[in-house]
Amino acid sequence: MGSKYDHLNREELLRLLEVRDRRARFGLVWEADEIERDQALNSDFVALDLDPELSCGPGPWRNLIVEGDNFDALRQLRMAFAGQVKCIYIDPPYNTGNRDFVYNDRFVDKEDSWRHSKWCEFMFQRLMLARDLLRQDGVLFVSIDDIEMAPLRLLMGKVFGDGNFVASFIWKKVDSPNDNKVAITPDHEFIVCFALSSASANFAQMSAPHILEAYGSTDESGRRCRDRLVKKNGKNSLRKDRPTMFFPIMAPDGGEVYPIHDNGEEARWAMGKDSVAKHKAEGTLIWKKRNKQGKQVWEPYAREFAPEVPSRPYPTIWADLPTMRQAKAMLRDIFSTSDLFSTPKPVELIERILRMATGPNDLVLDFFAGSGTTAHAVHKLNAEDGGSRRVILVSSTEATEDTPDKNLCRDVCATRVRRVIEGYTPAGGEPVPGLGGDFAYLRTRRIPAGRLLEIDHAQVWTALQLMHRDTLAPFDKGKFCWAGDEDEAVMYLPRFRREDAPLLRKQAKRSPSVVLYSWQPKAVAQHLRAGHITHLAIPETLARRFGLGQGGRS
Repeated sequence: MGSKYDHLNREELLRLLEVRDRRARFGLVWEADEIERDQALNSDFVALDLDPELSCGPGPWRNLIVEGDNFDALRQLRMAFAGQVKCIYIDPPYNTGNRDFVYNDRFVDKEDSWRHSKWCEFMFQRLMLARDLLRQDGVLFVSIDDIEMAPLRLLMGKVFGDGNFVASFIWKKVDSPNDNKVAITPDHEFIVCFALSSASANFAQMSAPHILEAYGSTDESGRRCRDRLVKKNGKNSLRKDRPTMFFPIMAPDGGEVYPIHDNGEEARWAMGKDSVAKHKAEGTLIWKKRNKQGKQVWEPYAREFAPEVPSRPYPTIWADLPTMRQAKAMLRDIFSTSDLFSTPKPVELIERILRMATGPNDLVLDFFAGSGTTAHAVHKLNAEDGGSRRVILVSSTEATEDTPDKNLCRDVCATRVRRVIEGYTPAGGEPVPGLGGDFAYLRTRRIPAGRLLEIDHAQVWTALQLMHRDTLAPFDKGKFCWAGDEDEAVMYLPRFRREDAPLLRKQAKRSPSVVLYSWQPKAVAQHLRAGHITHLAIPETLARRFGLGQGGRS
């Protein structure tokens, strides 16, 4: 392949290098072209194989656990869920060099001079895909420590735009540090939050019952309230600071009251004429007599009522949550063993993120699922508030050259979520009731772009359900597959015979809007002509949704 610099001679190349060296740069640069290529990057179509035996619940399932490289999984999920995810939380490898970052089936160690560039390229490819999954008001939270915090902040700014930075939260991860082993104890981790659009993002507030203490009075109806002086005090409180806020307010005796400080200086009101008029109309402009400079004067107050649900914005420092010690204890209870993870996150940490960033019907994604804490938090929160949040987890097996049979997704992530849903009994403890819920267990499978005709019918039906429905059911080997309700439905014909047309017409009448997928859409349309049926071709539609060319060729 030719280079874009092939047409330049030696002198021109030297001049270009000199200009580049003189140019001041700010931002994140990593050696994407010099490092060993990430073998997970590919242009294949990605299908999903459903494993009912490893799924939880009888189905159809609302939640998903996907086993496979998250680069593959994210591309497949983008086909079905682009623009639908409200909240993404991930806890990626921190790149400490202590066997926590697997790259091309090998752990990256501290001696690897390219390890930061590998990590940046690894994360960049996946964050770009994650961005496509977010809703317009969607947000992404990423846990990280000091080692890659600075690159991550710049990397996310590159992907989402610096203007969509929300906050960096600080979580106190330990409550009993070992002061004898290190010079300074690393007690915290960061959680960096970016929005797809900061203008569209919204965050719930946290409960703050102590706010009621500021409302020490009650009105005649018994409502808690407080009266705040309408006159501005403190900084920028003089007439000259805001001349338009100096005007008379009519007192109960008909006199005009101006804002005057106790020392006689002309002050200003804390609100404008429209706000004063609104308080008058609502009966919340309260007049009180005060002694000022030796005489009784009227002073206006604005009455404020205590909120029915006292709350305040979440702070950025989270020192009130459980730590890794409690998280490890929970894993010991669930698995009756210890040391499954060296740095697990407590379920309460993810709960806080979900309380802040999701509503009861939102979709949540975690594509570095680890032990499944995010799904645990989703099911726990749904059980608490009656919500219907859905969650998608993606986890690799984390098999390496040294441990080829390791399967973190199956043996840890899915096992933990299943026990949380169904209930479990800690060793020597009382049974913990299940939270309810479900999940479908799926595996990614790459299909070369030019061989999409080889896709299995079950894989097609899985993809179509994810694209059109909120639930997933196994493939039925009958004449057709159907999933729908009184509003809309999706239908798949693995094969078509003319004698089946009457049955298909009868089925299609069950819903006012039907999207019918088949391998012979023109032939099927000749026998199933109806205004409420949309005919689409397999595999062309899947290829197009995935981003491949006509017929599945890249």
